Amino acid sequence: RTDRSTLSEKVEDFQIRLKVICARQLTGSNIKPVVKVKAGKNQAKITRIRKGSAPIWNELLMFNFNESLKELYDYVFEFALNNSRKLRSDALIGSFKLDVGTIYDQPGHAFVRKWLLLTDPDDASNSPKGYLKITVCVLGAGDQPPDESAGKDDDNDDVEGNLLTPAGASLRAATFTLRVYGAEDLPQMDSGSLKSMKQRIGLGEEGDITKTLVDPFLSFIFAGKKRKTQIIKETNQPEWNEELNLPLKFPSMCDSIKLTIKDWDRIGSDDPIGTVIIPLSRISSTGEEANGAGTSLWKRTISKTWEVCFPPTFGPSFVNFYGSPREFSKLGDSLDDLNIGKGIGCAYRGRAMVELVTTMDEEGAEPAPPSQPINDDQIALVKKYMRRRRYRLVVGFESANMIRKPLERIEFEVSIGNYGNKFDTEVGAASSTTEPGNPVFDGVNYHYMAWTSKKPILMVTSQWEDISFRLYAMNLILRTCERMEGQINHLNELVKVEADEIEIASEIVSILDMLILETSKKLPDPRGRTASNQLDRRIHRQRLQTFVAICEEAKDLRQNCTDAQEAISAINDFLERLKLVSYEPQNSLPDVVVWMISDNKRIAYARIPAYEILYSPEKPEFCGRYCAKPCTITLKYPTANAKSKKHYKVPAQLRIIAWLGRAADQDSFEFHSRGQISVYADTFETEMKILVKGWIADGYTDITGEIPLPKSAFSCPPGWVWDGDWKINSELALLYDTSQGHMHVLEDAFEYQYRFPGGTWEPEKITNGKHEEIPNLSSLRIPDGWEWENEWTVDSNRACDEDGWEYSAPDDDTAGEVAWSTIEKTYSTSRRRRLIRNRVCIDQKVSKKAEKTEELIGEGWEYATTMGSQFHIMPKMLDLVRRRRWVRKMITSEASGPAAIFNLDTSIVIQTVFEFSQTNLHKQIAKKSKKIHKIPTPKIYIVYKDVSKLHLRAYIYQGRDLLPMDQDSFSDPVVMVSFLNQTHRTEVQQHTLNPVWDQTLMIDIQFYGDLEHLQRNCPDVLCEVFDKDDLGSLEFMGRTSGKPLLQFDPEEDETPRLQWLNIRKANQAGGNILAAFELILKSDKREMPIPPPLKPDIHVPMVPCGIRPVLQRTAIEFLVWGVRDMQSFQLLSVDSPSVLIQIGEVEIRTKIIKSLKKNPNFAEPIYYLEANLPVDDLYFPPIVIRVKDNRKFGRRPTVGQHIITNSISYRIKPPPEESHEEEEEKEEKSFVLSLRSIRDAIISKFKKRQEEKRIREDEIDWWSKFYASIGESGMAGNYVESGLDLIKVYTNELEKQENFKHFGDFIQTFRLFRGKGVLEDEEPDFAGQFKGTFRIYTLPEDKREPNPPKFFQNVPPTDVVEVKVRIYVIRAFELAPQDSNGLADPYLKIKVGKKRIVDRDNYIPNSLSPTFGRMFELELKLPMEKDLHVEVFDWDLIGTDDKIGETVIDLENRYLSKFKAWCALPETYCISGPCPWRDQMRPKEWLEHKCRQEKWDEPVWNSNTCVMVGGNTYKLDDYEKDKKACEHWGDADERLALYILRTFPHVSEHVETRPLFYDALPNIEQGRLQLWVDMFPKEYGDPGLPYNIEPRKPSKYFLRMIVWNCSEIPMMDVSMLGDKMSDIYFKGWISGLEHKRQKTDVHYRSLDGTGNFNWRFVFPFDYLPQERMVHVSKKEHLWSLDKTVTKFPPVLNIQVWDNDLFGPNEYISEIILPITNMPKCCKFQRFCTLENVPDMQGNCKMEMLNLFDQNTPLKGWWPLYKVVDGVREQAGKLEMSVEIVSEEEEVEKPAGQGRDEPNMNPKLEKPNRPATSFAWFSSPFKSLRYIIWRKYKWIILGVLGVLVLAAFIVLFIYSFPHWFSSKGCMPFI
Repeated sequence: RTDRSTLSEKVEDFQIRLKVICARQLTGSNIKPVVKVKAGKNQAKITRIRKGSAPIWNELLMFNFNESLKELYDYVFEFALNNSRKLRSDALIGSFKLDVGTIYDQPGHAFVRKWLLLTDPDDASNSPKGYLKITVCVLGAGDQPPDESAGKDDDNDDVEGNLLTPAGASLRAATFTLRVYGAEDLPQMDSGSLKSMKQRIGLGEEGDITKTLVDPFLSFIFAGKKRKTQIIKETNQPEWNEELNLPLKFPSMCDSIKLTIKDWDRIGSDDPIGTVIIPLSRISSTGEEANGAGTSLWKRTISKTWEVCFPPTFGPSFVNFYGSPREFSKLGDSLDDLNIGKGIGCAYRGRAMVELVTTMDEEGAEPAPPSQPINDDQIALVKKYMRRRRYRLVVGFESANMIRKPLERIEFEVSIGNYGNKFDTEVGAASSTTEPGNPVFDGVNYHYMAWTSKKPILMVTSQWEDISFRLYAMNLILRTCERMEGQINHLNELVKVEADEIEIASEIVSILDMLILETSKKLPDPRGRTASNQLDRRIHRQRLQTFVAICEEAKDLRQNCTDAQEAISAINDFLERLKLVSYEPQNSLPDVVVWMISDNKRIAYARIPAYEILYSPEKPEFCGRYCAKPCTITLKYPTANAKSKKHYKVPAQLRIIAWLGRAADQDSFEFHSRGQISVYADTFETEMKILVKGWIADGYTDITGEIPLPKSAFSCPPGWVWDGDWKINSELALLYDTSQGHMHVLEDAFEYQYRFPGGTWEPEKITNGKHEEIPNLSSLRIPDGWEWENEWTVDSNRACDEDGWEYSAPDDDTAGEVAWSTIEKTYSTSRRRRLIRNRVCIDQKVSKKAEKTEELIGEGWEYATTMGSQFHIMPKMLDLVRRRRWVRKMITSEASGPAAIFNLDTSIVIQTVFEFSQTNLHKQIAKKSKKIHKIPTPKIYIVYKDVSKLHLRAYIYQGRDLLPMDQDSFSDPVVMVSFLNQTHRTEVQQHTLNPVWDQTLMIDIQFYGDLEHLQRNCPDVLCEVFDKDDLGSLEFMGRTSGKPLLQFDPEEDETPRLQWLNIRKANQAGGNILAAFELILKSDKREMPIPPPLKPDIHVPMVPCGIRPVLQRTAIEFLVWGVRDMQSFQLLSVDSPSVLIQIGEVEIRTKIIKSLKKNPNFAEPIYYLEANLPVDDLYFPPIVIRVKDNRKFGRRPTVGQHIITNSISYRIKPPPEESHEEEEEKEEKSFVLSLRSIRDAIISKFKKRQEEKRIREDEIDWWSKFYASIGESGMAGNYVESGLDLIKVYTNELEKQENFKHFGDFIQTFRLFRGKGVLEDEEPDFAGQFKGTFRIYTLPEDKREPNPPKFFQNVPPTDVVEVKVRIYVIRAFELAPQDSNGLADPYLKIKVGKKRIVDRDNYIPNSLSPTFGRMFELELKLPMEKDLHVEVFDWDLIGTDDKIGETVIDLENRYLSKFKAWCALPETYCISGPCPWRDQMRPKEWLEHKCRQEKWDEPVWNSNTCVMVGGNTYKLDDYEKDKKACEHWGDADERLALYILRTFPHVSEHVETRPLFYDALPNIEQGRLQLWVDMFPKEYGDPGLPYNIEPRKPSKYFLRMIVWNCSEIPMMDVSMLGDKMSDIYFKGWISGLEHKRQKTDVHYRSLDGTGNFNWRFVFPFDYLPQERMVHVSKKEHLWSLDKTVTKFPPVLNIQVWDNDLFGPNEYISEIILPITNMPKCCKFQRFCTLENVPDMQGNCKMEMLNLFDQNTPLKGWWPLYKVVDGVREQAGKLEMSVEIVSEEEEVEKPAGQGRDEPNMNPKLEKPNRPATSFAWFSSPFKSLRYIIWRKYKWIILGVLGVLVLAAFIVLFIYSFPHWFSSKGCMPFI
């Protein structure tokens, strides 16, 4: 992954382009998937809803961001695929997360046609939920979208091999467990006013309340998920002891873990304290880090031996947080954005102890809670990682220069972590700040601290955990990388200058030897170390593997490599691998921060990584690269604004020596300097002023006056002795005057007035520049030796009104806090204005010898009103206190060394505290203040007794391509050269961007320091370029630096060499300056070099001979063709331009163009010039092109300019005289010999043509030719077999092809600019174009020798040319969406000059890839109408149409080019067919024209198949030997002439692809447009007919499908009597035509899964055979105006459903059949299985057919299936017949839907269904018969029989007595 620290923080426009292509194998049945994409913070877009488990979208989504790349890098993209049929809570099918940084790190910043594995975050089984195919890219300015043409064959798409996961890895459920133990050193975040008030009234606790003014908690963010700890209130050292669990799918495509400590606020948002980002790639490994791109067999063996793969692991370790300064402000801070990770933090904000553990979740395991406490055993275990060791930090200041502003009371502070922070009361006192002092003006531009022989040393003692083993390994690898980079740079220089191969090979061997030696060294082993953890051991194994692998490969390379480029590539690969393992993620040792403080305000800072100055007692190579070595650091202004000018301003530059080591190693401390370390103990004698008694002694205190500090409290620590007695030191009182060094000083004062609301302004007071009230202006006196230069005037050159007043609100009553406004309001009650007056020094000696001041300084007293106010030297009436400083010097004893300084904090402070404790010091302090004050520490210095005299010579020769800083496109550059404490400047070069200073700056320097240090680590000479304005102010243009050549040895005499130094202005390139430097040590043994000669006019030293470039006689030819598109200047149009061209000190001026509108070309375009120019290309001056407008009254302003810095491409060898006689003789011989066998060739050709098979013309059109040319044979028909020629389809603009070189062979186009860029990296305003070119070649030094012939000959005339232009616009693709539906309605607009063609009526609705197929024709005049604008707009019904983008074509360059880009040449000459010859003249005529143009003889023809042109013989048979003859070909001589024309520079028949751009998103493509342009000059006649490129239209087809029978359908219902059954019916539709789905009637009560239907489906659809796509045209919404044409693959979908009367119908099974690739049916039912259809991997045992190729219907059995848990299961069989008929066949053989009329082809009878098939609610009698009677008839009969019998019995019993009584008793009566 890219190192985030190297990413740009500049806010730019980015576009993330996402194409959602399709999905596969989605889980679920009968689903309607939709993709929702969340991008960044608050952007989200969704696709349209599709249907099925394999939906196709092909939708383009665009996300625009205006962010810095550093911010964009961490944005997360979340792809969520949902089922739109379900509720939102249960709609998710699967998701995938990906951060932008992963995309940006890919080649081309893109993933092209990659599959995403979708998973459900809440699914513990981790089973795949499907695959989503996407293309995503990140586009910045100038980036091109990826080419998707490769790999579009979806049929052969390997999902597993193209899956967007690490190779061989499968997603598993995992959990990130972040154990947060605690934090420390957190700053104050809340106001303490309330608690202070409670303390005063006795309600609060005593002590320092700053520790309780923060309520911290920590948040943990990864991949958009967030966890946070509990809030611990009122403590700056919280102990959370909490585990944060965050579930994820591993491996993840997101790379950044973000930890943020925040302060909880009761009201408002929480305030961030600090943020740190941990890249996952730095704390985990895939095993690929050690192995380069080309892994050898040996390396693979090592990789198998050592397993270095491990999941993300971290800690337990501290993590340091950086951000804004720690000091609390109630009003907020503009630097608060630093606390959220924007920008580079300028101060230490605290640290937290954390541990990250990755655990793989077991299947079925319960997820861990989001937060839980850490167990006690783990807390006890982590204690060992918190063990502290004492560290010593020593920083010696050698110089502080380039201080930009004359600040007062400047001091420098050094801190590491919280130790050394002078404003922090929680840590003990330390010698961490220098003595305050005022800087001295260097006489030119900067100020410096006047540290001469006595230079301050600062010492800070701190306590940290011992992680030295981590930093030792890091330093060892970094040292190796640093050495390799230096040697690789030298090697590249040798290759660049084409050095001898032996020298290059020797350098390669030297690098490899060094690398073998370094990688053979032993790395520090973390095992056995106290602070070592699991990540340390894994990183150690990874580094060991890398070292061993690189060592073995380097040895092998050294022995076997024979190719230098291969070796250089391998060495660079070694370097990258070493850099990759050099990173230390657990560097818990805070950075060393150096602050520049003025008047207790932090001004500027520098951060020094602690490992760079760390000392190692084990091995020297383990030490940091700057440990005990002088180094130069440049301070920076703290800012969070990426656009701030503070990024390129240098507030100060320091030269320091730093040492950091453990206290156990402090005896090894050594600066290796010849200076003597001295210590000064100091105390302040204070006196108070009483009205009657005067000044009364008040004892001795520290500088604050709070701590009593008598002289007796000091005693010498061990190793030190006193050097003299106490004496008064007036250095603090004698702070250097800020005006010292100036000859002119601007004094200022402020006049204040006030008023009551509605009243008039009245005088209030007058103050001086320091806002101290004075009686009047005359009371401001100037020092002796100075006098006033003018009177007091009002300063109106500031933010004020015309009288100089600025106004304030009524609530502001303190001058230093007032918010002043330039507008007077009715509520304004106070105003002020600034008065200024210049004073000039007339005698500096008088001012320094003022008697009274000298007397006061000698006494050393400083005066002030109170001890807390500002002290000054001159006493005043209101002064009540005064003080003076007493110092006593200590030096080290002879036995002790520099390490004795570490005894100071253990002896002097202890003694001091002891003495103070005897006098109840703390009680005295407590009475004065509740605040605990730090005991002052002694001041440490290093004293140099000797002074060295140095002489620096800076040779500043010239500059080139500097930044324009003035509105006239120029600058007035001057160079400031700074070295140590001295600054000199060159002369100002007026009105140029390519100045020639030719000046030597000589600087004499008094150097107090160690010469050996200077010789080993000499600082760079800094060169800053400024623009001098008319008012005299300097505007920064950029800076650069160079190494001086050291001349310390009297016997050495080496000459410096001029070099181009790159100028930078922050991140912006600012040109170059040609300079060299040498530093000479003055001594009696050395003779100083001769002073350089002086310039005759201004007496300025020039660059001497031997250093300045060597010149030679040179010829320059200029072809000045004309100017174009000149923009207005000063509200006036440019009408009469001329051109001024400068090269070095020579120039030419062209004649004036009389009327730019009539003809912008020069009548005389050729100019010739001779000049003396440098021999070496390195020193060749730039070519400056200036266009001037010749206006009335002699005014000639520069209206535009262009600078050519690299003129090598224009340098040529002198054109020689050529003779062609011998060549012509040879060609004639070959011509005669070639005449033999011509007849035989012609006859054989003719026979071949007769034998060729004829092709049907109605099957071929221009689109066939186009698709065949781009490789889409399926859409080209049989064009390839026809033998016709193809065209070239370029993937970008025609002029950008390598052969054409922007058609700049005749003239080139140079963009003209003027003015200056307002913002960084912003180009100046576009001013126009210059058309022309140059040629430069050397001339003989002897002028008597003849000059070579001139280059520019036979130049065409510059007159106006009339042309007919035809623009063929083919299609566009990947257009930026403009409408809310994610689509656009594009149409074309053609614009040339004032001519317009608007094709609005032919807009294409709802398309991002429209096929236009439009031709436009215009008649134009060149060069006035040269720029052809082809624009694409989005049609809107209401409001103005939106512009999507445009492309611009320069027609003039194409017309003038030797490639004849008017009308492209086809491969063959055809007179008929789809693409006949369309040019104005036939090939033979153009060939004759070419001969006349080149001044050749006329072509000599020998029959129509052989010709001699330009001395060469051409035969037709040579070109058509292997070609297939075509009936459309023209005559043989015309064909041969065309072949000859194609041997000359030409443009072949083509289609170019041009990007579209839009002004709102400059340089970011908004789509691409394919087109070509033909031009026909009228002088050559009328052209042929244009090509017909109208788009193809789909044809009407009908798919007829007859559902005959089905079987084995699963039973879905149970009847009331317990029978399983189904009410079966079928649904069918073609993909994309779901709204036209059809269904059969219902086969009720299928008891065995069998159904009979005899039902016909008739699906009409529009189909384009060449594309194999179904065109669906429909309105997306009711309110849509146009129908959207959507293309779908032809897929037949068939589903089986169970019909239910109550409730929804139930889905049973389905089959999906691609019509163009469907499996053949099975004739017998028993053989119909799932193997007959393709499975998930595409395997199928049946033959695949294209239904369009079948002449008869397919009839047979197909299996039906359903998906259960991602697996297909067979669920029935279907017998059907299916066929496709055309619209004509449909008319001839009609067939009705279902069994409707016309029921024919074939006629469908009513199905013979079982009698049980009926609907019970419509046939109740059948229900009784077939439902009840059929199953229970015997029971019913039995019941009826029993009932009849029972009735009989009942009747018998009932009737028998009566019968018996009536009949049986008759005989007895």
